[in-house]
Amino acid sequence: MHHYKLAVIIGRHQISHAGHELLKRKALEVADKVVVILGSSFQARSPKNPFNWQERQEMIFSTLTEDEKLRTFCCPIRDYYNDRKWNAEVKRIVSEYANDDVVLVGHKKAGDKDTYYLDNFKGWDYIGIESIYKVDASQVRAIYFEAEDVDVSLATVNDLILAPVKRFLMDWSFKPEYAELVEEHQKIKQEKALWKGSPYDVIFSTADAIVKSDDYVLLGKRKFHPGKGLWAIPGGFIEQHENVLHAALRELKEETKIDLSNKALMKYFKSVKVFDHPNRSCRGRFITHAHFFDLTGETIPDIQAADDLQEVAWVAIDKLSTMEESIFEDHFHILNQFLTLKR
Repeated sequence: MHHYKLAVIIGRHQISHAGHELLKRKALEVADKVVVILGSSFQARSPKNPFNWQERQEMIFSTLTEDEKLRTFCCPIRDYYNDRKWNAEVKRIVSEYANDDVVLVGHKKAGDKDTYYLDNFKGWDYIGIESIYKVDASQVRAIYFEAEDVDVSLATVNDLILAPVKRFLMDWSFKPEYAELVEEHQKIKQEKALWKGSPYDVIFSTADAIVKSDDYVLLGKRKFHPGKGLWAIPGGFIEQHENVLHAALRELKEETKIDLSNKALMKYFKSVKVFDHPNRSCRGRFITHAHFFDLTGETIPDIQAADDLQEVAWVAIDKLSTMEESIFEDHFHILNQFLTLKR
């Protein structure tokens, strides 16, 4: 078999399991160096993405020898919700380690729509691995977050999680972040149960309002799960009697008590964009219509938080780039579309 300069593995590794280990072993076998692209980085913790990229690197490195660690590089990448941009960023990262003689090592699950990205790198060789494990990371995460006794629960998947990773998960379960995510997981599970048995796939429609005033944007901090304690764009579900613009205005007024009439707000309405990526929310399939209002040059209106928010605030736009991991779901991405944030 040809020996490559660089092998690339792409995945979220939430949680790192035995299937991932097979990819690492093959990559280390066929190449001098290995780059692990860690997807869904730089975002707020959620039951779907509980670990930051440094913690995932710790799990990955926990099963490597010292020599293997020196040959392995974990590189975080954010979700762009755009294949062209995401593919370009993966290639840019890889080019920092090698410009040629690159092989992609992956596993394509039958019927899995989430591994289509493995076909997007035609300039690289590809080695496909047939996994001997039937492992679904989402099911492992569910076991982890539904555990009355974490040690006992993880014992049910002993053949899917290596001992060093299990020790990491045990230690992590004593952190306050774990307790928060257990609550979040239960809340999302309860909400999804309400729609179980529907004859059709449930798709939710929401409307958001991005309000800019000079160098500030209006955000609210969520009081309850999901997304408790995270900053979010004002918005919510569209009601049956209203169109999306009216829903955005209503939610804006209800959540922030902004001291402007709808007629006054409409003078500052600039544009609307639809955000409909299938994976933008771990609550289910959510399609939102984000409406942009620019009050620049006018007096900043008074605001007051609704009962379901901890607080509302005019947040400096130049600070948003440092807040990415404390912003709800894909709202950082939405803000970037309208405000062109520096990251």
